[in-house]
Amino acid sequence: MRTQKQLILYQSILDVLHEHGCPFCRFLKEYQAARLQNHPKESIHRLCNFHAWGLAAVQNAPAAAQIFIKLVDEPAEDSNADSRCDVCREVLAEEELRLREFVSCLARNDVSQWLRGSAALCIPHGLKLRRQVPPVLAARIDAIIENYRRQLAQELQHLRDEPEQDRAGWGALGRVAEFLVSQRGLHS
Repeated sequence: MRTQKQLILYQSILDVLHEHGCPFCRFLKEYQAARLQNHPKESIHRLCNFHAWGLAAVQNAPAAAQIFIKLVDEPAEDSNADSRCDVCREVLAEEELRLREFVSCLARNDVSQWLRGSAALCIPHGLKLRRQVPPVLAARIDAIIENYRRQLAQELQHLRDEPEQDRAGWGALGRVAEFLVSQRGLHS
């Protein structure tokens, strides 16, 4: 992330079905970046390691300094259940909202086509989605995850076996990391 990077502000999970990779990761990655860039300064009381560094990377220096001064002057205590990172809590709430939104749209033609066609899901979002759908769709989600796993395994084998000067596809490593654990900062 770079300071004031132009963000794509998606309004719906349906906006990202045509993109490559897990649509939930893509949506939440942009949501997370927007929250770091535009978070109301007075509402940040606690940051995890990832989001502290992310805030430092994307905020302009005076705004980041203002937030960090507040955090340094009034460090959060770990004594209660509300001690999680503020950005993590917001991302988790948005993730739950987008999972419910997707499930509510299962009867739509574009969603059905995506599920039958070019669908890709990371393991964490696939498992979360699987718990919210009927058994027949849970089996389809399992197949989507398995198909994506096979595709990524082929890409990794190709990357491993190509002579170094002819290597292409270093993006496969990032796609595999997303597949295994979702996008950076979405799950700890």
